[in-house]
Order: sequence, then C-alpha cells, then structure tokens
Amino acid sequence: MFREMRREDKLLSEAEAVEILMAGEEGVLATVGKDDYPYAVPLNYAYHEGCIYFHCARSGHKIDNLRHNHRVSFCVVRDTSVVAAKFSTKFRSAVVFGIAEEVAGAEKEAGLFALVRKYSRDHLTAGEKYIRNAGEKTRVFRIRIERLTGKAAV
Repeated sequence: MFREMRREDKLLSEAEAVEILMAGEEGVLATVGKDDYPYAVPLNYAYHEGCIYFHCARSGHKIDNLRHNHRVSFCVVRDTSVVAAKFSTKFRSAVVFGIAEEVAGAEKEAGLFALVRKYSRDHLTAGEKYIRNAGEKTRVFRIRIERLTGKAAV
C-alpha cells in the first residue's frame, strides 16, 4: 500500500522519526479536496499518545477537504541548513500518512492540553481557562498514523 523510501541510506529509525515529531514546532498538513487539488497548510500540532493532534476553526478549506477525504499526509522538517558548496541541504524530516478524525469530549480536551503543554508550558493554568472558553469555537482533529518514515541528510 505504501511505497518504500528510495534512498534507504537516508532512512531513519521509527524512534528517530518520532523524536522529530515530538520536537518539531510546526508541520505541514496535506489534504485533497473535491476538485482533486492537493492543499498543504502549515499548522501547530502536538504528538500525543502515538497520534498527531491539531486544532482549527469551525469551518474552512481544511475542514472541507477533510470532509471529502480523511486520508492525509503530514510532514515535519527540522535542523535544516543549506550546503551551498555541495549544492545540497542538510535536514531531518518525518512524514506521516494517516487518517484524520475529529475528536470530542475527553479526547478533544486531552488534545488541546497537549498543545498547551507543548507551546505554552509556562502558562498551564491560563491554558486550562483558555481551553474551557474555546471549547465550542474550535475543532480538534487526531491523525491516526498508518505509516511513519524519517529521513536525514547530514
């Protein structure tokens, strides 16, 4: 079902790919809409309990695409630097293929708390209040990972 990586010499272990997901600050979510055009959008996310969580507004392009097709790809790139003299770039990346599903209730709250812990660790108390107030204004999605690969050029 999923293609094998062509450059096996650059393949990272699953643990290294997870580390990239955990440490990354933003990722790019790729979806496909009714018009068959791909749509890739950068977003904040949290890797929590083996899944990726992100939040978004109640409506928009991303939501329309997810309603059409819940299969997604998600990419995080870290530690990049251009090596001009070698016409190359150093990087570490993780690519996910999975199923995006909206979550509710306790799992929605857990996803939002994972985001607060990641991006606002010094403001956990205020984060709790923010989550309670934003509950109906935001949607939370979980990406169930079906395939995870990591790649590096160092």
